[in-house]
Amino acid sequence: MPLSTQSQGEDEQYILVTSLDNARNLSNLLKITMSPSQPYFRLSTFGSSGSAHYDYSKDSDMMELFRCKETQTNRYKMSLLKPSTKALTLSCKVSVRTDSRGFLSLQYLVRNDDGQICFVEYFCCPDEEVEEDS
Repeated sequence: MPLSTQSQGEDEQYILVTSLDNARNLSNLLKITMSPSQPYFRLSTFGSSGSAHYDYSKDSDMMELFRCKETQTNRYKMSLLKPSTKALTLSCKVSVRTDSRGFLSLQYLVRNDDGQICFVEYFCCPDEEVEEDS
């Protein structure tokens, strides 16, 4: 059972009040928001089970090159992206590109059984425009 030393009235002055059963989780979270490296690329998924966000900084070992002129948010239907997952599991590298309209290009570098390099490219149009809150 979480231990609280504040009354409910004292909590009203805060935007967020939470308690954790395991302080290690909080420690891990703090090691991630306090990082000097800002996220440059975020993948998010939303569904009935909840949501998840994966942030990649410009210093990430996974990021080879990142070029972006302005922040862009796009949504894609999973049913349209699902056919590309087979190429993803076979790929050595993936290039992710979007244009100003939000059209997504996924280019997969795949080595075949003979060691030859092949490229599989997949295109997907955005589901809808997403307005950012100002």
